[in-house]
Amino acid sequence: MQIRADHLNLDQIFQSGQCFRWQPLPPDGYMIPAFGKKLRIRQAAENLLEADCAPTEWDALWRPYFDLDTDYGAVIAGIDPEDRFLTAAAAYGAGIRILRQPLWETVASFIVSQNNNIPRIRGIVNRLCGEQPDFPAPGRVAALGEAGLRAMGLGYRAPYLHAAALRFLRENDERFLPAAGYPDARSRLLQYSGIGEKVADCICLFSLHHLEAFPMDKWMKRIVRTRYAGRFPMERYPGVQGVMQQYLFYYERALAALPGREDPLGHICNPA
Repeated sequence: MQIRADHLNLDQIFQSGQCFRWQPLPPDGYMIPAFGKKLRIRQAAENLLEADCAPTEWDALWRPYFDLDTDYGAVIAGIDPEDRFLTAAAAYGAGIRILRQPLWETVASFIVSQNNNIPRIRGIVNRLCGEQPDFPAPGRVAALGEAGLRAMGLGYRAPYLHAAALRFLRENDERFLPAAGYPDARSRLLQYSGIGEKVADCICLFSLHHLEAFPMDKWMKRIVRTRYAGRFPMERYPGVQGVMQQYLFYYERALAALPGREDPLGHICNPA
């Protein structure tokens, strides 16, 4: 089936650091495993997608997953025109949308992501999943034990993920977290061993869809320090700070591939 969608670029989403299980299907498509399904989808044109699923499945699962009911054009139009860096970042990454990913998968994946690079994260996550379309349930992860998780390459993260699986089951967080507001969800996640503020905000943003969450990793700390004199104007973007975070994160990483040179939009990478 064909889907018309503004501000949706599969390549940009894949490279934005939100998701770790998408499988590229060259030249212009992806296999996306989620919700017990595998979606084949390709970018047929700038505002046109082709998806290998029935319309009922698209409406029930994938339309919410891609957040197609949020007007990202309006979000971009609300950016302060005097903020040249954010304006350029949004223009550069205008196809990024905030995914609504399965909760436990997001919790586990971002525990794995700590002090890790994206190719290695993807490798670990793929080993955890094997050939199954679903991410392994917390009970299955708990049953692997710390030793089993270490054998999959988790290293020091193994006890954190094992403890998280047990807590997720014990606290019934599959029900609690989706019903909680952002402050309560974030506070609850921070009670997990191995989940700090950045990971908690990633889970809140990329699964629970709290668009006010603003994850601060090394890239964002550098952006705030070098582009915003130590303070990003959060109050200017109530309820969509996390969307701004994604534009900034994606753009700064692109600039980092051009050290010492201007990019086409006129900004220079500052590696300090």
